[in-house]
Amino acid sequence: MKNQTLKIIAYCLSILAWVMLVIGVGFTIIIGMAAATAVARVAFVLGGLVMTAIIGASLLACSKLISLLINIGDNLGEIKDIIKEKK
Repeated sequence: MKNQTLKIIAYCLSILAWVMLVIGVGFTIIIGMAAATAVARVAFVLGGLVMTAIIGASLLACSKLISLLINIGDNLGEIKDIIKEKK
């Protein structure tokens, strides 16, 4: 219960990552179709997809990192309690 806010932030970051991926791919396709030449289309589509992937992966990584740190904290608390019981 003590890390509820961090869990909510991690969950919101993962949702934001997927929304950004969907919107990014959609806008990339739309902008790619509107380009004047074939070279520009390919450049816009590839650049847009790469940037979308980088942003999405970064947001997902932040979400997973927060979840990992929460789990580490919980496990360390359990280890501390076990050590206290054995003393």
